[in-house]
Amino acid sequence: MRQILIIAIGILLLCVGFSGCINQAEEGNQKHSELLTIGISEGPHGFFPWIDSYDTNTLSINFNIFNPLVAFDNSFKLFPKLAKSWNNPDNCTWRFFLRDDVTFHNGYNFTAHDVKFTIDFIKNNKSHVLRDLLTEVKEVNVVNNYTVDIITFQPFPILLNKLTNIPIASQKYVEETSEKWPVGTGPYKLEKYACEENLTLIRFDQYSMGDPVIEKVIYKIIKNSEDRKNALIAKDIDILEHVPQMYIDEILNCSGIIIKKISNPTVWYLGFDFRENNSSRFPGVKNPFADVRVRKAMYHAIDIDRIIKLLDLAAEPASQFLSPLIFGYNPEIKRLPFDVNLSSQLLRDAGYENGFTITLDTIEESPMRIKISEEIAKQLSEVINISVNIIPGMQYYQKLYERNFSIYFLGWIPATGDGGEIFDYLLRSESHPLGAGSYNFGFYSNQTIDLITSEISYTMDQKTRLDRMKQGFKIAMDDVACIPLYISVCNIAFPEYLVWNPRSDLNILVEEITVK
Repeated sequence: MRQILIIAIGILLLCVGFSGCINQAEEGNQKHSELLTIGISEGPHGFFPWIDSYDTNTLSINFNIFNPLVAFDNSFKLFPKLAKSWNNPDNCTWRFFLRDDVTFHNGYNFTAHDVKFTIDFIKNNKSHVLRDLLTEVKEVNVVNNYTVDIITFQPFPILLNKLTNIPIASQKYVEETSEKWPVGTGPYKLEKYACEENLTLIRFDQYSMGDPVIEKVIYKIIKNSEDRKNALIAKDIDILEHVPQMYIDEILNCSGIIIKKISNPTVWYLGFDFRENNSSRFPGVKNPFADVRVRKAMYHAIDIDRIIKLLDLAAEPASQFLSPLIFGYNPEIKRLPFDVNLSSQLLRDAGYENGFTITLDTIEESPMRIKISEEIAKQLSEVINISVNIIPGMQYYQKLYERNFSIYFLGWIPATGDGGEIFDYLLRSESHPLGAGSYNFGFYSNQTIDLITSEISYTMDQKTRLDRMKQGFKIAMDDVACIPLYISVCNIAFPEYLVWNPRSDLNILVEEITVK
């Protein structure tokens, strides 16, 4: 029926005049390219270089304003951005040859001094959220205005991957300003920001790396998912990410809106407090989760297929910390089967025949996370005593950083496109120097994992790195370093007149969007 309708409209337009049809199309393209409105659940947590969070939404907005030295394409392949090319004079030196035609939004020229300043700014700020990306960088040396050397403590094979998440700021501007207003080299510049309401970007006409089609972008902050859906249907917004499954049919029934399913590398998992003694939730007694049999019992008690089906999640079951999209994924690792009887037997063997009592915190701002947490608790209640504690997001993350939990529910997207960051951030022992292991909230510790983490951090041969990563992930999952739950599949809705292939990393880079 839809094809017949399109053909009929085409015949009608031909009848009223071919030249008029072209004019209408041009007018439509011009109108659509003037303004793009994106619905988001919250505003950015600051602008670079003063950002307060390493979340996808914050980075996505900032990377429309700023450029890194190198960037990922839609399939996590590297390509030049502010750097034209690079080489390795030795195994610890990365020499970058920079573009000489780039200006910041305020007219300042981009040079190698800005690269050195940005990296030093992050490294010298111990609380900066991007500092962990640069722990292996020893120093940055300016060779000339458009050549810069980044020197690492040891061979560092994924420096380029990590640099994709380092926007480059203007040294002169940051040093002279007392405001935290972003000035970058990106395709768009910030025009205005009404906190908790909306944010407006306008096209930077002096952008030297392409000619973006969209003139103005408004990020409209709409906290409630149903309100965002209604705004899309009412055409108050053009793009909506993370469309819940329950809204799919309603949206597809609206004329002119399409939905694309994007396999996203975010893996959601349950993490534990691994401390045998002095754990926050089991003071004075042994922490049950220090026993791998207990962790396996929890794993066997969760039927993730049922949760996905029952809650109509846009997801697929996960078997490890990584999705198949990311370098390091081990296809030989399989999920532990759902088996409540085996779960109960493991608890008996560990001395917890009558179970024990825990609380699973969840975020009140996310209705779906609440539903998932409640279903997880319902399943685990077959073998232990568990309740769900709904708290504000700020309090949730504060408790996480304070290690005030016994079990937690979290998602992680490997922004570097490399499984090495899972070892660096989530698996490496907390006490490791240079700040690595900073997101190892549960104090997980395995000497073999630490050894593999060190090896893959300086092994330049990618085949060797891949083999060692696969071994490491197998060891971690045998140890139940986490209970992998599901891999996100993101539903993205937008009007059919946009020409766009949404990215797997969920960054909406507006320069990649055109109109028909």
